[in-house]
Amino acid sequence: MRQTVALFVDAYRELNHRRLFWVTIVLSGLVVAAFAAIGNDEEGLTILHWSIPFPFVSTNFIPRADFYKFTFAQLGVGYWLAWIAMIIGLVSTASIFPDFVDRGSIDLMLSKPIGRARLFFTKFLTGLMFAGLQVTVFTLASFLVIGLRGGDWEPWIFIAVPLVLVFYSYLFAVQAAIGLVTGSVIASVIGVFLFWFVVSLVQTGDGVTLAWRITNEITSERRIVRVEKQESRVADLSARLVDLRIAAGEGDADAADRLPELELELVDKRARLDTITLELADEIETLEQSRSINDWFHLANTCLPKTSETIDLLARLLEDHAGLMRPTPPSDDTVRQFGELVGRGEFQDRYDAELDASHGPGWILGTSLGFEALILGFAVWRFQRRDF
Repeated sequence: MRQTVALFVDAYRELNHRRLFWVTIVLSGLVVAAFAAIGNDEEGLTILHWSIPFPFVSTNFIPRADFYKFTFAQLGVGYWLAWIAMIIGLVSTASIFPDFVDRGSIDLMLSKPIGRARLFFTKFLTGLMFAGLQVTVFTLASFLVIGLRGGDWEPWIFIAVPLVLVFYSYLFAVQAAIGLVTGSVIASVIGVFLFWFVVSLVQTGDGVTLAWRITNEITSERRIVRVEKQESRVADLSARLVDLRIAAGEGDADAADRLPELELELVDKRARLDTITLELADEIETLEQSRSINDWFHLANTCLPKTSETIDLLARLLEDHAGLMRPTPPSDDTVRQFGELVGRGEFQDRYDAELDASHGPGWILGTSLGFEALILGFAVWRFQRRDF
């Protein structure tokens, strides 16, 4: 135990000497200072002691506490924690494993009676400690700003610390494995950012194809209803024509006069039925195609870590428990997609229900941590078998 503690202390001292560690701390402080410098009053936006007339952010439109929560959710979580701080963190810790497997460093470490797996995980947890300190400092400072400036103390904001740290661990595990195998800082940086880019593409593809599939399901269901109604009209008109033909045969002059008109109407309705039936067949084919493509994207997404979806989960938790707001959707109640009008409320309800069913918190975190465990298992296996 003492050896592990000594390794952590030594690793912290190493991080403490890194310039990027303090650069990130300073940047986090500047972001929080900018966060504290802005506010809103009865007229609009305030920056320090200056007031900018902007009624849509005034306290008459949005309370001061909600203004700070909204700013933290959109800028603090959406941009700083999800992107900028992660990029800085990955660049800052990129050299941990390449430097670790360098001849001089690794020879000194292996001369001690410490298992290689413990050495690896100590270094890995050191990188997580670096990210954890950054996130904790930023979140604590934001908590104080929202409490002191907005007058609303929200302890749920601290849920950002474990979730952002988990999000960072997905990428850092990949970076550690690349750095361990290649021994190159540049390769580990480029490799993890390429991996992040591919993961983002797959997650975007999963979301887009899911929306495409749901839209096709809605339009196909509507087309089926139209076909059924048209079939009912054709059946009713055919029954009426049978009665008219009987009446005309019995010498009813009025029935004989109406017969040609209804026959033409029946021909027109059958032609319309044939048209919408063909359209339905095309839509069902497109629906099957969208389901197949979405299944493949979802399978790929299941196998990979969920970076953006972990941040989305954080946003949902903050919205549900801390009252942090999301952007209000446009007031237009319809969206045009794939040639059909689909009600925004109906689409959103179906989309949210599908996300809850197939993209729940357990799936997001469980499959992501499973992927991370595989990567770390490979890295430990490689580290144990490698000759230095």
